[in-house]
Amino acid sequence: NHLSSCEYSTEEAQDPFLVSIHIIADPGESRPLQEAIDKVLAWIHPDLPLFRVSERRACRRRRRTPKAAQPALAVVLFLQEEYGEEPILQLHRTLQRPPWRHHHTERVPSRFLPYLPCSQDFFTLAPGTPLWAIRPVHYGKEIVRFTIYCRHDNYADILKFYELILRRSPSQKKADFCIFPIFSNLDVDIQFSLKRLPCDQTPVPTDSSVLEFRVRDIGELVPLLPNPCSPISEGRWQTEDHDGNKILLQVPGECPSVCLCLSPFDDNRETSEMTFPEALACCKTRS
Repeated sequence: NHLSSCEYSTEEAQDPFLVSIHIIADPGESRPLQEAIDKVLAWIHPDLPLFRVSERRACRRRRRTPKAAQPALAVVLFLQEEYGEEPILQLHRTLQRPPWRHHHTERVPSRFLPYLPCSQDFFTLAPGTPLWAIRPVHYGKEIVRFTIYCRHDNYADILKFYELILRRSPSQKKADFCIFPIFSNLDVDIQFSLKRLPCDQTPVPTDSSVLEFRVRDIGELVPLLPNPCSPISEGRWQTEDHDGNKILLQVPGECPSVCLCLSPFDDNRETSEMTFPEALACCKTRS
């Protein structure tokens, strides 16, 4: 059997949670991180639980990454400019206050510079979590866009990989960028995109956050994936793309969709010594 990237159901086309992000924080940090994310997303829509923050049982030792390292995962919020500059500038000020921190500012040719300088700033909540940025929208709806930055040489293969996972083709496609439509209503669009980096840049997988995709026909999908795919809990499978970005595949109806929190482990390993998917597999649903 062959899974066509174009054969997705009406239900899949209208599922706002087809793509979501899980974040695992250090002890005591999950609530402020979740509240910070919810506050920012409320600027787009007050009811978009696209992010779930859980906690490790113990702090983990972090690997040192180069200061200029490019996290492989980003979230970009496009805000409607018809209400003026002030709402966008106000959100920008929010992202400059803890727990948010400035990560870097993109340098672009002056002739492409947007009228709001802040639209080139990137922020982050904690090490190993996605970058965040805001952009003005000149027309159309507001947008939540998940973006994966790809190694230059792997871009074509990664594009095919996510076409397979999402069961659809990009609505926009260029040599170094593409956009997949995920969900759309009268107020907001949710998108997933891939951005090809220059040859001299290497994206770093976010080791404290992971994308989750709802999929059908997991039995048909697994043999077509380029890397091993194995179950880590009821209804969830783990694999990775060509750049080493770990992803979770959720089978609808087999996995609870409520927020997750970490439970004690049956073995002797501390959470800090476990990989992200292993830690996530030890989650249990809140009562």
